[in-house]
Amino acid sequence: MTHRLRAGVGRAVITPPVGIAHAGWGAQTHQRAEGVDLDLLATVLVLDDGDVQAALADVEFCVVGKELADPIRAAIAELTGIPPAHVRLSYTHTHSGPMLGPSWMTEGEELIPAYVQSLPGRIAGAAWEATRRCRPVRVAAGAGVSDIVVNRRLRADGGRVIAGRNWDGFADREVKVVRIDDLDEHPLAVIVHHGCHPTIMGPPNRLLTPDYPGVVRQVVERATGALCLYLQGAAGNTHAVVDYVGDPAVYHRLGAILGHEAAKVALRLETVPRRERLVRVLESGAPLGIYADEPVGEPDGTLRVVSRPVSLGVRTYPPFAETDAEARRHAERLRALRGHASHDELQAAVGVARRARMLADKAQQYAGHGEVAAELHGIRMGGIALVGFPGEPFSEIGVRVKQASPFPHTLFSGYTNDYLGYVPVAEAYPEGGYEVDTSPFLPDTADRLAEASLALLGELWQAG
Repeated sequence: MTHRLRAGVGRAVITPPVGIAHAGWGAQTHQRAEGVDLDLLATVLVLDDGDVQAALADVEFCVVGKELADPIRAAIAELTGIPPAHVRLSYTHTHSGPMLGPSWMTEGEELIPAYVQSLPGRIAGAAWEATRRCRPVRVAAGAGVSDIVVNRRLRADGGRVIAGRNWDGFADREVKVVRIDDLDEHPLAVIVHHGCHPTIMGPPNRLLTPDYPGVVRQVVERATGALCLYLQGAAGNTHAVVDYVGDPAVYHRLGAILGHEAAKVALRLETVPRRERLVRVLESGAPLGIYADEPVGEPDGTLRVVSRPVSLGVRTYPPFAETDAEARRHAERLRALRGHASHDELQAAVGVARRARMLADKAQQYAGHGEVAAELHGIRMGGIALVGFPGEPFSEIGVRVKQASPFPHTLFSGYTNDYLGYVPVAEAYPEGGYEVDTSPFLPDTADRLAEASLALLGELWQAG
């Protein structure tokens, strides 16, 4: 059976108020956002084939945990009638957005509750707008190459693994692009998918920004006339070739480089399959071949959604009460230092307080649990599959899944529906480093995640 896929796209501005607690870098000395470089946006794509409905919400935040993701997904479901399990919330992982919950900061947190409470309704409104704009569509996908990404796990002198430029390390440079056209071949939406940490804007930055994904979006939209969604890929061990700066011009330049590559792919895609036919030879100063490019059927419009839990083993953590008390102690020491300490003393104290709060958060989430159930979310659009996981998988995991997938085009992402932590490959554990040290997961998790993702993809493939 040929399915006629329908789609619509909507958008909401979700920029928080200036003055909100900002970014969350362990080396930053400021607390409040002091301005806005580019607005933060929520873009929602709604899909409907007559039998199945789905919504894909793309938001420009760093991390969206279950405590906020669930209300946003529920609000979208309630306003649109789309089943909650068919709603996917993905975040771009910008590190220069607002804090969305309590932290070690002493200023700016008073603005968080009202802002966060407004988000489900605002994002659901974009989804409702998308449903009103639904129309018949065709879909095509292609791929380009990123020049802005590098492996970030650099073994420095002394053997310590730092977040640097490891030019010899593994990085997936593929850029996937999905183009969704109306029946007149006018682009309605473009999905750009790539795995690269948006950490160009670092501790010196005091502005709210979407980092490079926001510029990718702008470039693609100007080139195609469609609204653009950016899906972060498997970015756990990659970042941009320039990082941790305070100059917005850097992320604008790198975002433009990636955006123009994605736009080139999008513009070359054709959503109507065609076959060329030489019609005749026109005798001019030279014999000119006159061609007709004739449609040869319709692309697959199958829409399917599958959501499955995957059980993953986690490390042993100390009791939350113990780690929380320690985090509060460091936060209080930091509070006492502000306004009195030198820049270096303050920066060091912020780092200690942040690491202590990260450990307390992990203990609250995982202490006493040998395993955790993670939601693996899959959407099929014809020959295109989108898989989302609530964490930060290493680049190798994404490539493994893509290469073994039955689909011609597979977009494997982290940063979806919740946040659980880093998923390093097993080979990284003996090396240590930030991603390994902060990961809650056991070394076999990468294999379990890849196997579960391929099982999900097999289920989506058979559903057609």
